[in-house]
Amino acid sequence: MRESAEVPYYLELCDSQAAAVSVHYGSEAWKADLPKYVKKIIAVDNFMSDWGLEKQEDGTERDSFGCVWKRGAVDFLVRPPLAEPSLSSFSLPDVKAYYSKSADRRMREEMAASTESFRVGVHSFGLFERAWSLRGFEPLLMDFYDSPTFCEDLLEQIACWMLESVEAMLRHPLDAIMLTDDYADQRGMIFGLDIFRTLFKPRWKRIFGRIHEAGVYTVLHVCGNAEPALGDLIECGLDCVESVQPEAMDVYKLKKQYGERIRFWGGLGIQGLMTFGTDRQVREEVTKLKRLLGSGGGYILSTAKEIDENIPVGNVVAYFEEARRPVDR
Repeated sequence: MRESAEVPYYLELCDSQAAAVSVHYGSEAWKADLPKYVKKIIAVDNFMSDWGLEKQEDGTERDSFGCVWKRGAVDFLVRPPLAEPSLSSFSLPDVKAYYSKSADRRMREEMAASTESFRVGVHSFGLFERAWSLRGFEPLLMDFYDSPTFCEDLLEQIACWMLESVEAMLRHPLDAIMLTDDYADQRGMIFGLDIFRTLFKPRWKRIFGRIHEAGVYTVLHVCGNAEPALGDLIECGLDCVESVQPEAMDVYKLKKQYGERIRFWGGLGIQGLMTFGTDRQVREEVTKLKRLLGSGGGYILSTAKEIDENIPVGNVVAYFEEARRPVDR
């Protein structure tokens, strides 16, 4: 890693927030100053939405995996396709067909429009997330102990499916591939490290290894207190961890402990600071993050969660303006 003259930052606003910022400045001229450091290019989202979601009579929606969801500000899994711990009559959707029929075209268009950016292909729902969405959250946690052979088979099928997706993404000139897997809440791991090391670690190592073979960086989005398994993920070949949620972890301690071995992307709190803090507090924290997490390189400044319409526009502006300032070290 090498310290850069600027600390790169990432800013993506929903339409209502972008409009509010334009009102604040009196025009849309501010958009010309938006950074081109990083561009996320969605390859596979949670639902493979390009193929559409099937409306059910009760208002729920069925995705391409057979999962039935109640959609809203937060999507709630109503009915998973695997009612029992068995794969005898189940198969994942054809991810190769998904790319050839829709995702490849969409990715090519976004790649052509982002030649000045560090381009990150995104495949949402990783090993744990895809497993619980197929089996149900609590049933899967029980399966870890009651049906370990099923869990091995399920995660192996998901890993192979994800590797097919990685191969498709690697046909595009990406700089990094971001995968997602929320295996922690804000208190710590959702399941024990023994389970993580047995079921997940070997498969992440294979997935990250294939990405590295292509000369591409690996990024993992993980919310909550991800620290307990961070050393294991580094051993698997993870280059960058994204979210770095300060409500759950001491981000400055993480930099001291792991900063020589991994990059960090995020670190600015949404739940507390950006929502309830003052614009001055936001500026102070952005300055501190740039100075300390940016020291020695390996840091992309960003909010730990998306900036939605609930964030005061003054705090959005404070983040935007302070992120652009030169680093005062």
